[in-house]
Amino acid sequence: MDFSLLLDPGILAQVLAQGFVRGSMYALMAAGLSLIFGIMGVKNFSHGELFMLGAYVMFFVTAVLGLPWPMGVAAAAVVLFGVGVLIERSLIATLRKRAGRDWLLDAFVLTIGMLVVMQNLALAVFGTERRGVAGLVEGTFVYGPIIITYERMMIVAVAVLVGLALWSFIRYSDLGKAIRATSQDPGAAQTLGIDIQRIYTYTFGIGAGLAGLAGGLLISLFPAHPTVGFYPVIKSIACVILGGLGNISGAIIAAMLLGIIEAYSSFFMTGGWQNVMTAVLVIVILIIRPSGLFSSSKVERA
Repeated sequence: MDFSLLLDPGILAQVLAQGFVRGSMYALMAAGLSLIFGIMGVKNFSHGELFMLGAYVMFFVTAVLGLPWPMGVAAAAVVLFGVGVLIERSLIATLRKRAGRDWLLDAFVLTIGMLVVMQNLALAVFGTERRGVAGLVEGTFVYGPIIITYERMMIVAVAVLVGLALWSFIRYSDLGKAIRATSQDPGAAQTLGIDIQRIYTYTFGIGAGLAGLAGGLLISLFPAHPTVGFYPVIKSIACVILGGLGNISGAIIAAMLLGIIEAYSSFFMTGGWQNVMTAVLVIVILIIRPSGLFSSSKVERA
């Protein structure tokens, strides 16, 4: 490797731009995963399969029905919100009532079972064929040494808007305040008249909706197929660990940091090193700061 490239401003700017694109993709998934863990304490290992379902919804709306891609992305988010609500009400809530104090451990096993079931259902229904949608936005932005497609710029813009919307919702809306109260002390929140079950249901629904939105938005990069959610969920778990379990803003910042690190490692090193760098970074952070870079289990810091 020519180390003089490390000092080239043009190359540094281009790689940094690509890092923000990667980070935006990871942030869309990590935000929903962090929200679910921060409120419910559930480690949702089926989050990648919700991403997969969102991609299939996007494909159906745009490629089959022929509707514009923004409607496909919106449909993916709305449908997966409904799927999340259904899963929480029918499975997780039932488990919470029957398993008692050990329900979180059982929920961990449940989400692994959901992962296997959803993957195999998708395989039985859709087969192994990859179903994608051609570039959602055509054209390329060129500014000096920076070259980036408009589609990837759109992904960054949507990720920023979704992050701001989620932050505003949790900070200022009545439901968001109830979510923050529940994350701090569920018992006290229930004493104040907050319906904890309702909060859990909406939280899981919102988290699933964010995964669906990510699956729909990223379909040109991750075409719909039964195991498409594996890579995104691994990256989102890394972001949640790095940012601090339950800290939404921390997960988003960690996603951007991870995206930039991976972009630089993939450019300046041989192929595959970006995944090694991710694993090394997670291990180092767990050793130095086990609770994460921005440790907090409270959603009020979202």
